[in-house]
Amino acid sequence: GGGNGVPCPPADLRRICDKYDNKGSFRKCLDACEPSFCCIHDALSPPAPNSNYLAPNCNANVNCAQYSYCYIAWWKLADTIGPAIYLKVEQDDDFYDISADELEGDQTDYDFFQQFSLHHWDDIDTIVVAGTDSNGDFKTSTIFNDPDYWD
Repeated sequence: GGGNGVPCPPADLRRICDKYDNKGSFRKCLDACEPSFCCIHDALSPPAPNSNYLAPNCNANVNCAQYSYCYIAWWKLADTIGPAIYLKVEQDDDFYDISADELEGDQTDYDFFQQFSLHHWDDIDTIVVAGTDSNGDFKTSTIFNDPDYWD
């Protein structure tokens, strides 16, 4: 274990996250690394006031260091054109085996992408209110396309 929801990583994480290993696969690497995303950011976590309960960090978890091979996935997801919802994941090699279409648009109903998209802010209630439309639906594009939220 390691508590805070970060399990021990798969034994072959180094190989599946290695672009040059024949077992390497961005899709498999991302899947294996998802539980550790909370290790790499510092969004203010509960019980602190005005915290981010939708994307709390876990960077003090004992298992975080075991996910160091995930840097290739986190770097690629940070490779955007403008705001973070515009991902550039396609490349001309076998490792990057996810198409841009799979990750395009608002992915916040998928737990990992909710955390990925919303980890940028501490006071998440302010973001949720600002990003919720008149139908009660949260739209990441409302926030990410507004330069007022780019700080």
